[in-house]
Amino acid sequence: MLTDVLPVSIDHALVLVEDWLGTYITRPHSLIGRPGPVCPFVEPAQRMGSLETRVRLVGSSPSAALMTELMRCALDEFDDIEWKASNPNLHALLVVLPDLARDSLEVLDQAHAAVKSESVHRGMMIGQFHQDCDEVAARNPDFAVSRSPVPLFAIRSMAVHDVLFLSGREDWFMVYATRFGSRYWKGARGVDPVLVTQFDKACAAYGIQPPAVAT
Repeated sequence: MLTDVLPVSIDHALVLVEDWLGTYITRPHSLIGRPGPVCPFVEPAQRMGSLETRVRLVGSSPSAALMTELMRCALDEFDDIEWKASNPNLHALLVVLPDLARDSLEVLDQAHAAVKSESVHRGMMIGQFHQDCDEVAARNPDFAVSRSPVPLFAIRSMAVHDVLFLSGREDWFMVYATRFGSRYWKGARGVDPVLVTQFDKACAAYGIQPPAVAT
């Protein structure tokens, strides 16, 4: 591929993403609703060499179907990466879309909506980021947290705090509870009380009881 005739500079896009990670994603923000960086996993993942970045070009007229297929392929790629860090919480894949035009950003949102359930059932979290993204912070619905200078999407392993994103749908929450329920049913030591409250509410809403304890 002749990158010198592309309508965008891949190198410039990657510089913008790197700067965004360093000055926003890995930093505290007054509107995020909690202490700590916007994403607490990125800096440790970078330090351990487990933040993988890929570039994908989508052309001048991308469709939601194309973007959906691209995301599904990235889920497979995430599974196939030989991660440097053994801790799955530090596994993260960024897929940068430097030529996705601003007037086509809706295809990224549509693809995310189409693929999210599949990602959850595979134990992954997928999120889209772009200049006009309306996704809000889990603890502050007035803060559009997923704005980035270059369109991209990110995939990471499901983590304990994802109850904040998965408790609103029973099938998603069941996947979460299967993975992390024991953290709560064994006393929730070390778990943020906000997460415990959300977990307990979801269990009550979906009629989920802790497993019987053998005597």
